[in-house]
Amino acid sequence: MDFSRFLPAQAGRLRRRYESPAWRAAIRSGLVDEARATRLPVPPEPNSSGLASAHLVARNEAAVRARIAAGERDRDGLIAELAGWRDGSDDVALPGLSFLGLCLTWACNASPKCLYCNQRPTRRRLALADWKRVVDEAADSGSKPYIYLTGGEPLLWQRRLYGPDGLIRHAAALGCPANVNTNALRLSPATALRLVSSGLAKIHISLDSANPEVHDAMSGVPGRWERAVAGIENLLIARELLGGDRPILHLNCVLTRDNAWGYPELVRWIVHTKPQRSPDHTGGWRQDPFFRDLGAHLVPVGGEHNAGVRLTAPETRRFYEDTWPCAAAVWEEYQEEIGVTSDDRVPFGDWAFFASAWLRVRQSGDLAEYAEAAAVGNYARLALGPRCHIVPTQAFVLPDGSQYWCGAHYIARPEPVGNVLRAGLMENIRQALSQVRHLPGPYCGNCATATLFLNQGIEGALAKQVDECLEAGPTPTPPT
Repeated sequence: MDFSRFLPAQAGRLRRRYESPAWRAAIRSGLVDEARATRLPVPPEPNSSGLASAHLVARNEAAVRARIAAGERDRDGLIAELAGWRDGSDDVALPGLSFLGLCLTWACNASPKCLYCNQRPTRRRLALADWKRVVDEAADSGSKPYIYLTGGEPLLWQRRLYGPDGLIRHAAALGCPANVNTNALRLSPATALRLVSSGLAKIHISLDSANPEVHDAMSGVPGRWERAVAGIENLLIARELLGGDRPILHLNCVLTRDNAWGYPELVRWIVHTKPQRSPDHTGGWRQDPFFRDLGAHLVPVGGEHNAGVRLTAPETRRFYEDTWPCAAAVWEEYQEEIGVTSDDRVPFGDWAFFASAWLRVRQSGDLAEYAEAAAVGNYARLALGPRCHIVPTQAFVLPDGSQYWCGAHYIARPEPVGNVLRAGLMENIRQALSQVRHLPGPYCGNCATATLFLNQGIEGALAKQVDECLEAGPTPTPPT
């Protein structure tokens, strides 16, 4: 094994783990050769914002131009016209899905649960065949969506998830990239090899701190940090053995009063753990295939019972005024250490995977206002726009078949848009389109940062289209 892609200290750790009995057993079993022979290519990621904006422009631009021809110059009203999702009939055209979230199971091998866990289980009704049918419909919706597999702990599904007839391979064979969200406690060498071989596009691993004591205190059991890091290293080794740069690894870091102040050290741990730049890559660093590896998603802690660990407003300001710049300095030092030229440097906040609920999206207020909203768990309030554009291209399904618009609604649990055991994904969306005009609504205050980012991008694209229509003026009436 050649671990020259890593910094020397990390290369040494990976080499020692590769020589461990668990890896020796996996290699002797022939699993590496089997994984190479059966590895599926990773499908491309969908253009999530482009799917929605292109559909809305194609469907509504003529109506916008007609209003302009009639003398309409109200820009906001024209944007609202362009953004309208038509509803109420069986023949409503939909663009297809860009995102499908599947909560496969509420079961979790973290016992006790992580201290901030706010899952609310439902009955289990869907079997593997049902989940495959849901993915089949998503892949046939008109686009190839991103399939997000979560729980509970989805690795408890074992071969049903990553085996020869598992859900990841099923999605990849249909052209849908898949992501697994895991605590990594079951990420053994054998599991890592099967995940890499299955065509998995991304994997999100929970790691709340670079300090084992802090992480273990948040997860409730000593030793979980070591097990999570072992899982990360097993996946890095499996990927090196099989070649390529997928799945991309991300970290989910739940931001609380317990771990916020150690964030710079987590960034330091990340940059010294991740693969370094590809020696044969000739483009800029941002285009390097390993650039995106091991970024940290700062996940705001939600749920009423987590009020005691949520940052107060003064603590939120302190985090972004003092701690965040320290983390940015670590990133700058790292870029200098590995020889990134000044004109190729990537600013810390410009890398989406080191961004946050405050900095990744545009806010309608300042940091003090955001801090007050965040202190009560309303992280999205200042970033919500006048409309939600993305949800008709999304779906989130629970183990009982309940279908929700998005992750925020799956957590808040308003009335679902339907149930996949009674109707198909797209039919449920079609029948619930009348709800879209009321979004964002009371359940959107904890909207995911990625969803906010997409919505803001779509709003900008639609505004630009309206401006172009206004600049072009009324379409001349052809002579009779």
